[in-house]
Amino acid sequence: MDDAAVGGSNSNPTLAAPVARLFKGLSRLRGKRIFHPKGVGFAAALTPLPGSRTGAAALDTPSEPVVRLSRSLGLPEPLPDPCGLALRIPDAYGAGHHQDFLLVSSARPPLARHAILPSRGFLDRPYSSLLPYRLGGELILVGARDVVGDGRGPLLADLRERAVAGLEFELCVASLGGPWRPVARLTLGERRPAEETERLGFDPTNTGGGLELAWWLNRLRGPSYRASQEGRASSG
Repeated sequence: MDDAAVGGSNSNPTLAAPVARLFKGLSRLRGKRIFHPKGVGFAAALTPLPGSRTGAAALDTPSEPVVRLSRSLGLPEPLPDPCGLALRIPDAYGAGHHQDFLLVSSARPPLARHAILPSRGFLDRPYSSLLPYRLGGELILVGARDVVGDGRGPLLADLRERAVAGLEFELCVASLGGPWRPVARLTLGERRPAEETERLGFDPTNTGGGLELAWWLNRLRGPSYRASQEGRASSG
């Protein structure tokens, strides 16, 4: 298999094993996620936009995802911190086979979409998957942006006080050099119990339906995420 597409079981052990050990140890010491330790979860509705078919089942099919909004480093608010939008479509490809998208605050220009940027709030910047997927022979990024786009949005402390998020995003796709193209509407609704949200083990290798992770760097992500989850479980 070449470096264009990867899966959860196709990690390079030469690189993946030491990285996984590092993440597991750090997670055990911290007792929580190394990155995105503080977050809040919401039920959501994903609605494909008319005429926006992508060929990816997760983006072309209405669903009821769970969304976790988080701050990457856990810095105290209101200090800027890269913001995360993690999205899970449960059982997207059958029982226990989910679709996870892990997006982080980034920039609009094509080359800058691979950069993690601090954000003042959850609507301050667009979100990007940073690393690409392969879809129908093309490399694409998956992103999200605020539908209204008129402010920095709420802080994490604000969201923890809301029974309903009241946030709406456009899910977008883009070729590596092309513009973002909106393909679905993501509406966040009822806040989920904190314990339920924190049990979610998001994993970027949870994918399918025409989408495959691309580039060799993605080989490190699945083992690292799973090792971090093991470290959290063993810390208590």
